Amino acid sequence: MKRHLLGISTILLCGLLGAAHADTQTITIGKLKAAPQVDGSADDWKDIAGAQIPLTYLGKPELTKTVTLKAGVFGDEVFFYSEWEDSTEDTQHKPHVWDEAQQKYIEGPQREDRFALEFAMDGDYDANWFSGKEFKADMWNWKAGRTNPMGIAHDKMTIISKQAMEGSYKATLPDGATLYILRPTDAGEEPYESKRYFKKQQDVMPKYVAREPLLKGMDDIKAKGVWKDGKWYLEQSRKLDTQQTDDVRFTPDGSVKGAIAVFDHDDNNKHFTSTTLLFKF
Repeated sequence: MKRHLLGISTILLCGLLGAAHADTQTITIGKLKAAPQVDGSADDWKDIAGAQIPLTYLGKPELTKTVTLKAGVFGDEVFFYSEWEDSTEDTQHKPHVWDEAQQKYIEGPQREDRFALEFAMDGDYDANWFSGKEFKADMWNWKAGRTNPMGIAHDKMTIISKQAMEGSYKATLPDGATLYILRPTDAGEEPYESKRYFKKQQDVMPKYVAREPLLKGMDDIKAKGVWKDGKWYLEQSRKLDTQQTDDVRFTPDGSVKGAIAVFDHDDNNKHFTSTTLLFKF
């Protein structure tokens, strides 16, 4: 049964919420012969087998999407390639749009495309945040407008607990139980900053600009997405072990649970999600 993530879109930047499923899909992560260039091209992945991962839309289970996911290890790095259909390239996120009548900028309706990978770190992981289980997870949140120009994914965590946490959102489950959800960003700050404009420059101006310089831990996940002919092609890479406590540690011959989500110019509480996956090295 799908349990919807409602009422927390202004609190959470991303919600991975999967339905319970008896069979967990396994994603095999083998060794690569060479390190792929993280440039959003499928060329380096032609000889690598991929997994077809089904996703469903929150609140509308009749809407589905399939992500082709490939992964591999070279040296001390893990690489992920993702490909999915998207009819439009959306790279603006809440831009400032000039309102002539008010003589000021207002928030535009545009929303960027996004792709999230989540990996279990501690506890009893479940892609369904409302399963009642407690866990910590590492999330890689690629954003077509905010992080793609920077060549990274937004490095975050998901922490779900029955105990209240400072800054967390209190959620009530269908059975009346209470959970607390916290979404801290690595390094304590986002890799981009908000910008305001008090005089008209152009009709549409970006709200978010890259933080310079990036703090330690902000650029651990290298990422590049390219939209072409109705599809997104995304490559991501990271050290197997960053030596940082807020990052998942991948081990040879090990496995880790996780999930993926796709945002098609959607707000936070509406997106496509997978069930719980098993990434096996």
